Amino acid sequence: MKSLQLKVGAVVGAFVLVTVLVGGGLAWNPVQEGNIEVVKEWGASTGETLEPGANVIVPIKQSTAVVPVRPQEYTMANEKQEGAEARDDSVEVLTNDGVSVNVDVTIRYRVNKTEAATFYDEYKDVSQAEARLIRPTTQDVLRTEGGDIDTTEIYTGAGQKQMAAAVKKALETEAVGSGLIIEAVQIRNIKLPSQYADAVEKKEVEKQNIEKKQNSIQVAKAEAERKRVQAKGEAEANEIVAESLKDNPELIKIRYIEALNQDNNTIYVGAGSQAGITLTKDVDEENKS
Repeated sequence: MKSLQLKVGAVVGAFVLVTVLVGGGLAWNPVQEGNIEVVKEWGASTGETLEPGANVIVPIKQSTAVVPVRPQEYTMANEKQEGAEARDDSVEVLTNDGVSVNVDVTIRYRVNKTEAATFYDEYKDVSQAEARLIRPTTQDVLRTEGGDIDTTEIYTGAGQKQMAAAVKKALETEAVGSGLIIEAVQIRNIKLPSQYADAVEKKEVEKQNIEKKQNSIQVAKAEAERKRVQAKGEAEANEIVAESLKDNPELIKIRYIEALNQDNNTIYVGAGSQAGITLTKDVDEENKS
């Protein structure tokens, strides 16, 4: 009897030990960096989240769902290797002037880690967010916005900024309250029909040449105006000097004498009221000294 009790006790002890070990293993729930895990009870979200590092959960009753909170990118592009789809996935847009263009676009977004539970309740994972929100909204806005823009504007940049801004605004509006943050929208490339692309490039070159000529004309006009102002200033200065000499005949004599001191070979003859007076410099006398 005693032997039987010992055997039963050993079996019970072993069972308890295994249960503790298994239970302890299930309870250990480490979370990797760059992720948040949403705690679920019997499969339903509790709203509780686990940060990166060591965490424990109640075995069997609880489980977790991983939500990545690192920055994400979703690209729709003409090149197969660039986009999320293994095919030409660019967005076809019919412009205001009736030209069909293909737009490559990238959306950068992330899940707000403080709202990871809300995001999980709404989308479960990022692939669902891309399929239900990012992809259809981006396509619709590009086609609507691009339909109001001429092809030249789209191709040369101004239209691209307008479309990117419209897509970002629409995505931000749709994502309110979902835990999704839209960080940026980039129009990567615009593919035009080859003949139209050549015509647009030629037109753009002509436009740049016209702008260069206009700039050259403006520079020439500015230079002409500068010279006119300079000439006017010099004329006014000469007029002032002439008037001062007219009113100060003694100043003329002083200028004559100063000139004689500077030039050994010049003979000055007075003019006007000084007519007939020859002013010379005695070079011999200077040499003697």
